[in-house]
Amino acid sequence: MQGLQGVPAMCWRNDAPALFEVFQLCENTEYLIDVTLPISFDEAVQCCSTAPGWPFSSRFSTIFKADPSRRWLRNGNATTTIQGRLSLRDHAGVLDLSLGANMSVRAEVVCKKIGYLDEFRALLDAIAEELAELLLQFDNPTSSEFDFSDLSDATEAALIFQMRYIMAERNLPVALDEVRRSFHSVLQEHRENDTLDVAYDPDIAAFIGDLDEANFARGGTLSAMFRGHTPLSFPQLEMRESTDTAENRYVRNFLEELHLVAQRLALTMEKANRPSTHREIQSWITYLDEVLSENVWRPISPMRIYPGNSQVLQKRRGYKDILHYDMSLRMGLQLPWKRAEVFADGLVGDIRPVSELYEYWCFFMLRKAIASLATEDISIPGAAFDTSNGKLEIRLQKGRRSRVRFTYSDSATPLNINLFYNRVFPRPNRDAGWQGSYTSRFDPDYSLELIVGGQGEARRHWLHFDAKYRTKMVALGAAALEELQDAQVDMQGSDYTSEMARFHKQDDLFKMHTYRDGILGSRGAYILFPGDAAGVRMAGSTQNLFVRHPSAFGANPRYLFPSVGAFEFCPGREAAQIPVIVEFLRGVFDAVSLGEPYSEERALF
Repeated sequence: MQGLQGVPAMCWRNDAPALFEVFQLCENTEYLIDVTLPISFDEAVQCCSTAPGWPFSSRFSTIFKADPSRRWLRNGNATTTIQGRLSLRDHAGVLDLSLGANMSVRAEVVCKKIGYLDEFRALLDAIAEELAELLLQFDNPTSSEFDFSDLSDATEAALIFQMRYIMAERNLPVALDEVRRSFHSVLQEHRENDTLDVAYDPDIAAFIGDLDEANFARGGTLSAMFRGHTPLSFPQLEMRESTDTAENRYVRNFLEELHLVAQRLALTMEKANRPSTHREIQSWITYLDEVLSENVWRPISPMRIYPGNSQVLQKRRGYKDILHYDMSLRMGLQLPWKRAEVFADGLVGDIRPVSELYEYWCFFMLRKAIASLATEDISIPGAAFDTSNGKLEIRLQKGRRSRVRFTYSDSATPLNINLFYNRVFPRPNRDAGWQGSYTSRFDPDYSLELIVGGQGEARRHWLHFDAKYRTKMVALGAAALEELQDAQVDMQGSDYTSEMARFHKQDDLFKMHTYRDGILGSRGAYILFPGDAAGVRMAGSTQNLFVRHPSAFGANPRYLFPSVGAFEFCPGREAAQIPVIVEFLRGVFDAVSLGEPYSEERALF
């Protein structure tokens, strides 16, 4: 599989999907590059000394290094060949190698550790989805207004970030299928005047209330009833089913807004010479054109009033999803997270650090796992998610104390739970109790603090997680393969071979021992890595959790806190993998709240 069975260092894929470049490079690979330019040697030296990243754009300053000029070639035809090294490291995405308007070269930098065509895109989509969820959790959807004047150059990257989430196959297309399946309709009264030979159920009350002399003719079959005259027509009341409802007008209006946004973005990407993103947006426009041309939308009139109190929009499948996507678009014009703006801009033509993206994705997935267990989510406002000038602000930054808070009360003793991003555990310079580290500074990617109340001083327990965008490919024997199949690994219908799988690196597990021992109050430390499996395996060649207890050797240990371990956490596979962590955390929470007070090890001081 691409990213698993061996990604070529360089290839040209004529069969590449429409949303990807045909020229592909590979992350964590170094390339030797020769660039021949129609300039003199002295001009080349001058340009290289004044422009970082030259002969490419300044954004190449961190990944391209030109060789010393003594290694360059002075060609006989008044050209100079510049030699250098391109080191991509843990980056993936679109790399613009163009040397000007007349020479456009773009490459797709492909991941090695996760599948690029599916898992990497799932990674980007999941981050966008979590941002949308946070926005909706923070604000009241009915209070947001959408103004196309807000669509500035600075917000176009953010719009693409949101549009990719909305237009993903599992989102808007699925929601519209649900809408078509249960299209909203109402019964409406229609009153028409019909002649006597047609009227079969005349509305006598309406006829009398709106009596018109012009509607009578002398004589006729009813002249005895109307003093020598007969009505020419009678009003007739008829109940008809109509789909021209406020809810359907809202859905059509949203689709038209999406169409306008996509058209604007397409023009911008075309002018910016970003063909892969332009092709992607064109596919959105084509899809929206097809949807809006369906007969079901023809009788729907323009929306005049926003149906904010509609129970159909808030509760019916399909409609409520479209309301969700609409709000994420309206409130997401400016991404509330500075780092996410960098990722969003990468979607329109830059490579992104996949390891950092994976780290943020793991944080959002951990938050989702804990929130599914918590009886109360009090993470907004907080140290990680807070408000500034009426807008949500996300504060996930290396070296900064970012915290989200939860409460858990499914047991006798309630727990207060704090999830930290990149919390630092220093060595205290005075007696501070069981806090910090007793050797040197540690900073795990994520730390989970469990605070147990009760009589006396609150007890604190720590779990630590590190996102490791590092894997190794191993050949599986029959026994290991059977273990993975027992762990419900889906190897059917994919490009995986039955003998290969992704595993964490052993030295990453050794680092978890360091966290477990070095940080005071720690009960366990675990790796999160993009692996294939989903399950807790306490024994065997594919064991992923290890208990620090004598009973763990040679037999199944008593279920204490597994001291160190590794959880598979891969974008696109989270539906099977998150429940594993949820059940693990549930067991830890219950054990902490119901078990005897934990005593740290004592030695002969």
